[in-house]
Amino acid sequence: MHTVRLTLFIAVSVLLFAACETVPEQSEIPEDLTTQEYFQRAQEAVDQRYYETALVYYRTYLERHPDDVENRVAAQYEIAFLHYKMEDYDTAERMFEELLARYEDEEANQLPAWPRILSEKLLEKIEEEQRAELGPAEEG
Repeated sequence: MHTVRLTLFIAVSVLLFAACETVPEQSEIPEDLTTQEYFQRAQEAVDQRYYETALVYYRTYLERHPDDVENRVAAQYEIAFLHYKMEDYDTAERMFEELLARYEDEEANQLPAWPRILSEKLLEKIEEEQRAELGPAEEG
């Protein structure tokens, strides 16, 4: 009986430990990562629902690569989308709007279209959800 309890304790401990997210500091992220590696590591974190870790990778990318216009807009979209997934709709809405404002600047022709299109769709979805929360009596 003692062996069964010990085995059960170890199994539960391993599962709890594995489920804990250790969010890296920016200084812990290697300086020599490629763009693909930043995005891949962030996506792997998202796949495990480690959203804070993914945010660190995307924010670190933005900080370390200020001149990469195309990938910066992708990282900005992913950050806004993560806030949406975490149901932080106010932050997501603000970030999607900031992203869309970039498409009104002279650099807009350098930007990929997909972040604009998806940001617009998610802003519409946020607005629909907000209207649904208000209900028909409060909308007007």
